Amino acid sequence: MRVVLTCSPLPGLRAKESAAIAGDAWRERRPGDAVLAAPVSDGIAMPFVGSGADEVLAGTGATQVQLGTAGERHFAHVCGEAVLLDYTEVLGGVPGRGTRGSSRMIGEDLAWAAASGHREVNVVLPVPGSVSDMGAGLLEALARADGRTCSDEVATLAAARSALGAMRVNVLVSREQRLLGLSGVARAWMLEGLDSAQAQSFERAFAGAVATLGEAAAQLTSQQSLLPLRGSSPVDPSRNIHAGAGGGSAFVLNLLGCAIFPIGEAVVRERFASEIQDADLLVSVCARIGEDLPSSLLTGAALAQEVGIPVVVVYDSGGIRKGELANLGLNGAYELRPERSYSDAEETAADLAEIPVRLAELVGRVARTWGWA
Repeated sequence: MRVVLTCSPLPGLRAKESAAIAGDAWRERRPGDAVLAAPVSDGIAMPFVGSGADEVLAGTGATQVQLGTAGERHFAHVCGEAVLLDYTEVLGGVPGRGTRGSSRMIGEDLAWAAASGHREVNVVLPVPGSVSDMGAGLLEALARADGRTCSDEVATLAAARSALGAMRVNVLVSREQRLLGLSGVARAWMLEGLDSAQAQSFERAFAGAVATLGEAAAQLTSQQSLLPLRGSSPVDPSRNIHAGAGGGSAFVLNLLGCAIFPIGEAVVRERFASEIQDADLLVSVCARIGEDLPSSLLTGAALAQEVGIPVVVVYDSGGIRKGELANLGLNGAYELRPERSYSDAEETAADLAEIPVRLAELVGRVARTWGWA
């Protein structure tokens, strides 16, 4: 039997550790199976271990380069001409809760990557993220790096695009996050506890910025060329289903010609599509499941559906009901820590110590139940 296990980070457990535990547990139960246990990332920061994006996207032999000034230290992961910038921890959260409210860091990092001669950058943004300036700091930092004097938004956009040069920038996000409206950034922040009046104020500011920047982008495009921008979408960038990632930073990056993808496309489809479609079973190991399925699971399930193989998910905690499985494209679901499903209590060392043991036991049970050949 051919089995593929895609394994995301869990609280206190890096993706490679999760994959090693899951793979060993399956092989112990069914030593004759051909098992591929692969680390993946869902673009969601886990306590003590991060999002795992560096484990799967940075490349073999990648080195860390420290960026930022005192109080804003963070790292770029560099492999040859490619760079990974993961902001899921440093720009995660809700405005006003001790997290950064400016996108300036992203612009400065992209300017550094361009000046350093890098050809491709993967930018992993949190959803929705704590950034509350909707990419204004990002634009200003890039325009400043280009050395131009910018008198208006059209000039600022032109300078920002020039600063990126021929560098390809991919924006990777964990899930859908619209910019405006009932499913927009301000609404998401309000659900996380932001004051409703403040959320409405942000919504109005975002709507104004969309109108201003959209008009400037249209003017710039008509001035420069009738051809579409590299990587740009014919759809209004403000309506992109991922435009609200990074507090609207994704919207601005899209205006600059950067492409936006669910991270599952990069960590599952591009790396393991053929293995999944040649397998007899896909098992996805992931963290907490809320209103949306993790990106790696969604992508893997879509690939499995194309060839009709079953999909089983082993997840930390959440609210999946057995009756929902078919509609979600799943054939089985196993929960590691059901006691955490409706708990917001802070993780303790004892909680984290249980996860590797429970993961091995549960994957072994899945192997016993779903191994048929």
